[in-house]
Amino acid sequence: MDEKTRMNALMEVGRVFSPGAPIDQQDLFAGRLPQVERVIDAVNGKGQHIAIFGEKGVGKTSFSNTLKEIFSTQIPLVVKVNCDESDDFSTMWHKAFGEIEYVEEKNRIGFRPRRSLKTKTLAENLEKNVVPDAVRKCLQLVGHSIVIFDEFDRVGKPVTNRLMADTIKNLSDNGIRATILLVGVADTVDGLFAEHKSIDRSLSEIEMPRMSRAELEEIVTKAHGKLLVPMKIDEDALDLIVLLSQGLPHYTHLLAMHATKVAIKADRGTVNLEDFHNGLEASLSDTKQTIRNAYQQAIASQRQGTLYKQVLLACALADVNDLGFFISANVRDPLCQITGKQYDIPNFSQHLNAFSSADRGRILEKRGTTRRFQFRFENPLLQPYIIMRGLKEGMLEGKLRTLLENSRR
Repeated sequence: MDEKTRMNALMEVGRVFSPGAPIDQQDLFAGRLPQVERVIDAVNGKGQHIAIFGEKGVGKTSFSNTLKEIFSTQIPLVVKVNCDESDDFSTMWHKAFGEIEYVEEKNRIGFRPRRSLKTKTLAENLEKNVVPDAVRKCLQLVGHSIVIFDEFDRVGKPVTNRLMADTIKNLSDNGIRATILLVGVADTVDGLFAEHKSIDRSLSEIEMPRMSRAELEEIVTKAHGKLLVPMKIDEDALDLIVLLSQGLPHYTHLLAMHATKVAIKADRGTVNLEDFHNGLEASLSDTKQTIRNAYQQAIASQRQGTLYKQVLLACALADVNDLGFFISANVRDPLCQITGKQYDIPNFSQHLNAFSSADRGRILEKRGTTRRFQFRFENPLLQPYIIMRGLKEGMLEGKLRTLLENSRR
């Protein structure tokens, strides 16, 4: 291809792959059909509201963007707002109703009365301190609607949870044709509305698990098909990208984007394994600074020959349960394969405790009691980065596929 076509193709790659921002185009969104169907069922159900939960990095915000796009063609009013730490119940609803405009008519005084039109937002009808019944009255006026609160877990205020539960119950009890959709309630809904068990029948809890192999593959093939100059990818390269992603779409986008750029620069229409390896350094550099800083803090040591880097890599490759937790015994086998030496639990148990301490950034969450401790990564996005570093630094020569396939995700 000529230089202009190549430059346009490289720019297109950054559009179809989106590691740095959530997907906001339905035609680029891949997978999640079971979850979409459950949301549709809940929206069509009388008095049903929805809480979508899951680990960080599984694509909850992209999912909410896609839902907004899907429902906007079928439901008169769909509003999506982003929550943050500064929000409370009142500010959240002021944000939501600030997105809803209507035209108010007024008679003008004079010998020839005329009607004036003024555009207002529904938020202007709210008091500063919003109560659940005020929300109910506004939504009753609006009619059929969906209000999506993304990153609801960032608010983190018990009083907000209580008021939201009261609102859900109020809407459900009064048969209001509106659906509240709470996205991003951590990795479980347990305890979120613990004091309001009466809303259990009104709240559909939908888990966003890590993506399946087929869904991750669809991300790559769908994006390649959207390029102005369509690309393909070798099975081996696609397989490695999917394995390294560990079910997290962010890394599928990141790795595929840089591998595709390498192929385009080499004037190839098919991404191969060499392109993946040549793009790995750029993928590592393009990872969020917070992830890279957390990794460096965890492995830092003044002494030569410490095992912090190897043990952390073994943790990233350890077999986990359904909640992402592993025990010390799960670390032993990958550590032995990585180092080529035999280690038993006492040889690295202090490393696991250190990773759970403030000195090393509490990179691992630690639960349980003595001899029954469980661990998992505080930020799931660290796992693929750690494995990518291990691959780049030659710690996984010939062992990567076996270790990745043995770890249950």
